[in-house]
Amino acid sequence: MDNKEIIELLRADMRGEHQAIIQYLFHAYNMAEGEITCEVETISREEMRHFERLGHAIVELGGDPTIDREPVDFAVGSPKEMLLKDADLEQVAIDQYRDHIERIDNPKIRRLLARILHDELVHKGDFQGLADEAEEEGQELAAPPDVEAPERQEDILNSGIRHEYTVILQYLYHYFVAEGKMLSEELENIAINEMQHMGWLGEALGERGGNLDMNHTEPFLSRDPEANLQANIDVEQEVTGDYSNQAPELQDEELVELVERIRDHEIYHDAVFKDLLEQVREEKAVKSEQSTEKETPAELKPRQIPTVGSLKKK
Repeated sequence: MDNKEIIELLRADMRGEHQAIIQYLFHAYNMAEGEITCEVETISREEMRHFERLGHAIVELGGDPTIDREPVDFAVGSPKEMLLKDADLEQVAIDQYRDHIERIDNPKIRRLLARILHDELVHKGDFQGLADEAEEEGQELAAPPDVEAPERQEDILNSGIRHEYTVILQYLYHYFVAEGKMLSEELENIAINEMQHMGWLGEALGERGGNLDMNHTEPFLSRDPEANLQANIDVEQEVTGDYSNQAPELQDEELVELVERIRDHEIYHDAVFKDLLEQVREEKAVKSEQSTEKETPAELKPRQIPTVGSLKKK
């Protein structure tokens, strides 16, 4: 099997991991806080690590990672019903990874998929156990069925969730294709911070009886670090303005504090991206200058006219 075929299988695996991440988070945000919810979020974070490892593997093989996902079931049921759906989704992943391990002949990729497969087998058992625990302990949803979030409040929080989701994907893609340790690490760190934001907003909306919209808008994806950083600056400045305008509309003081906290993080991200962009442009200018010097033929370079002193020495 050639690299192109392997890349396509890994991209399918990334879509499955992406699906699992969002489904598990959606279920966690719709359940009341407690040990079960924490366990679901922990499993979701492990799926994020799978997504990351697959993305890096694809880049190493010369391909482009994907940020697409398989369709997510956004139906809200009882905690037990949702957890059993998660166990079923793990079985889908188990079957797919086993198939891909059998078909792929690259030893390094086979080891990676076997490692992920082991996690998925554990996750399936965890979800089945959590489903039984949810039934025994009477695990509740985040908000009673008769509680509904005010329409404008729901719109504002969902707007934030869509933004955070979009930039998570955008920054992760830029992280996968970035060259240079500093740029790569900063992109990863900011993506992780945006994941926190999405979690805070999702939990806040779920607790207040809102309907979560866990979809994203179109992210900016390219392999040009300069274009990527400029796009990141633009989107950070746009959302900073949105959060600043939306905060006064919220009647809930806790939500006002939350939105303002996230906004201040975005202001920091903007500054970091500006510093990174300046560094990238400086490095680009140095490389361009060095390239020009190497490419200029010796006969075209300015002749050094001898001075009187130098002639006398001869």
